[in-house]
This record gives sequence, structure tokens and C-alpha cells, in this order.
Amino acid sequence: MPLLLDATVYIDQLKGELPVAIVNLIASRVILHAAPALAELAVTIGVLDPLDARTSPNLKPILEVLERISPQRTIVPSYDVWLEASVLAGILARTQGIPKTDRRKFLSDALLFLMAAGSRAVLISRNSRDLDLLLQMKPNVMVLLYEQA
Repeated sequence: MPLLLDATVYIDQLKGELPVAIVNLIASRVILHAAPALAELAVTIGVLDPLDARTSPNLKPILEVLERISPQRTIVPSYDVWLEASVLAGILARTQGIPKTDRRKFLSDALLFLMAAGSRAVLISRNSRDLDLLLQMKPNVMVLLYEQA
């Protein structure tokens, strides 16, 4: 089965905090890249202050990761996935008491979750709290959760 990576995987890999077992698994499987997870990385590029001395050393690895990703292995959410993920995110925001200003908190996770299901891929993530909530609503989606090394 292919693997679909959450943004946490890219981040932990950049920090050198991805567990060896996950590194080995990724090396042995077809990897799909989800546009929402890549967007989470790309937004960091815009957030980093170009005048801050710490930006350059942090920016370069992010750019290198994004440049290495094959567009042919990148998947995007369909219209139906966007709608269903939005409803799931709204349900979670309501049931978890998320303030109105933060109601989109679960959207990226819901998108990745449903994209993994639609691609018959295993979603790999460190985000156990949010994905556990999604698994309670759709228990048949394949998710592999890990803790930082």
C-alpha cells in the first residue's frame, strides 16, 4: 500500500526527529504527497521573516523538500473530499468546543484523512489527538501514528 504523509512527517524529518522505523517504512514504499500537507509547509516560507537571521537556515531545507517532490506523486482533494472534510472539520470543531475563529482547525487533517481513504493509502502522522477523533467517525481509514524520536 502507498503511504500518504502528514505535514508532521516532513517537519520531523527536517528536524531529524522522525523515528527510524518510520524512515525505513518510507524508504520501502510508494509515497504520495498531499497538496494540503505541502501547503502547510509552503505557508511557512511566507511566515518566516526575511530580515531575521534565523530565516535563511530554516528556509533552505523546506525549499529543498518541496523541490524534490514529484508532481506525479502529488494528489489533490476532489470536490467531494473538500465538502466531506469541511463537514467533518465542522463537526469536530463543534463537539470539541473550538472557538468560532478557529473552526477550520481540523480541515487539513480531515482532508488528508479522506484523501488517504480515497487513495487506499496509509496516512502517517504524529497528530494522534486529531486523527483519533477522525477515526472515531470513520474507523476504516488506515492511519499509522508515531511519536517523535
